[in-house]
Amino acid sequence: MKKRILGFMVVLGLGLTALFPTPAFAASCTAAKQLASKNIKDLHLEVLNAETGQQLLGINETDSERTASVMKLLTAAVAIDVLGPEHQITTSVYADPQNPGKIYLVGAGDVTLSRMPGNVTSYYAKAPKLDTLTRQIASWARLSGVAITEVSIDNSLYGGNADYHETWDRRGLSQGYMAPVSALQIDAGRITSTQNPNRWLAKRTTKPVDQAGELFLASLNKRNIAVGAKVIQEVLPEGAIAIASVQSRPLSEWISNMLRVSDNSLAEAMARNASLALGFDGSMGSLTKTYAQVFQARGLDVSKLSIIDASGLSRLNKVPAEFVNDLLVLINKGVDNYSVIEAGMPVSGKSGSLRTRFATGSKAATRGLVTAKTGFIRTGYSLAGFLTARDGTELIFTVYNLSPRATFNNRLAMDNLVYRLFQCGAKLSL
Repeated sequence: MKKRILGFMVVLGLGLTALFPTPAFAASCTAAKQLASKNIKDLHLEVLNAETGQQLLGINETDSERTASVMKLLTAAVAIDVLGPEHQITTSVYADPQNPGKIYLVGAGDVTLSRMPGNVTSYYAKAPKLDTLTRQIASWARLSGVAITEVSIDNSLYGGNADYHETWDRRGLSQGYMAPVSALQIDAGRITSTQNPNRWLAKRTTKPVDQAGELFLASLNKRNIAVGAKVIQEVLPEGAIAIASVQSRPLSEWISNMLRVSDNSLAEAMARNASLALGFDGSMGSLTKTYAQVFQARGLDVSKLSIIDASGLSRLNKVPAEFVNDLLVLINKGVDNYSVIEAGMPVSGKSGSLRTRFATGSKAATRGLVTAKTGFIRTGYSLAGFLTARDGTELIFTVYNLSPRATFNNRLAMDNLVYRLFQCGAKLSL
């Protein structure tokens, strides 16, 4: 699909230039000053003309490197292709016919299931509630004449033992952007319980499954159910019957939330559900196979992909900037349901993680003109998406600015480079 100018066109162009000298306004526009910044470190960059597919600039674009949260663009595409934008996750509670007084809450991968009362909005708008589940359970128990005395939780959906990758910064728990991965979570593991956890950055529990069990039991107890019981973890027995269920919001809303604020919990949940749907085990170790299968079917070169996680938190993720651009080409075309991805991406000076970037000073000229996914880990910044240049040219770009210890100045230098893309447009060159 690649975006290279044909040789005979180059020769023809040279000949025409000799006959008709290039006017001054068509002269090249260099990004040399921005590229020479001391805060541009290990740079990986590709810029394409969205209309023609021509590569305007490429630097280390074929090298496979860590993406930071730009990975979430890949995750969104995988989720759409495998599960579909209207997919909803159903979380159910079951009763054991052999022991009707025993119920099981089974994790299905919906991290948005909330502790908030029915009339209180959680961080995830219109999220399903424990309160709804326990109301249904109370109704079932009353109509069935069953006294519930035992409560179990089942978190066995995902394979593998790793729930917090060894390369993930443990500060993610205290700083509030990630909890350990599990199929059963409440409010994505947020600890806040005495007030509305209506914040993205909220301290997370190290034991989301235990927390879910405790909150489930507390919700039951409010309805005078299973008072005095203890929660145990065990796998749902065969033959159990569903007595209550709630559904997540459609995946399209998850994708929008994930991209807007770079929600790691949503990313990991979607990827593991996609893995399971393809017949893999939902573990971290299955993600490279999951992503490769999806993108190979799209005709993309997956030979350099190494996917450690779905969120981009690991420094061991490996994706070439060129690959991200190839995916962005498909997103830009809106193939199948990929328009959902672009619709959810942050916009400069307006929304999400770009709301305060490209918004003031000289860069204010790009307000509303950059639609891109941001990325940051301790060892690099990234940005990938679409840009309407000053000359009206639509650009597709991916940039990683990597270093052993990334600083705000590295991000600023990267943003200066992207602003230069805006200034240059179709005339961009080294």
